[in-house]
Amino acid sequence: MIRQMQISEARKRLNELHKEIGPDETVSITSRGKQVFALMPWELYESMTETIEILGDPALMASFERGLNDIREGRLTDWETVKKEMGVEL
Repeated sequence: MIRQMQISEARKRLNELHKEIGPDETVSITSRGKQVFALMPWELYESMTETIEILGDPALMASFERGLNDIREGRLTDWETVKKEMGVEL
């Protein structure tokens, strides 16, 4: 969800805004009706940054595509088999 707020209001409330913003919420800070800043929880920012890095990495995207193709083609191994093959007990 995106909430709009004028920069003058955001400036007054900056010390308290972090308590009001939900984990997936962004505040669009405007100046004279134009969007100038986005205020969001740090976790959301980190998640977006990591996603952009992955999308920009050709090797990771190729691996992701191969995984999707494996799923589409039914080339799957159940979790119990994987644990047994790797000698993992959870």
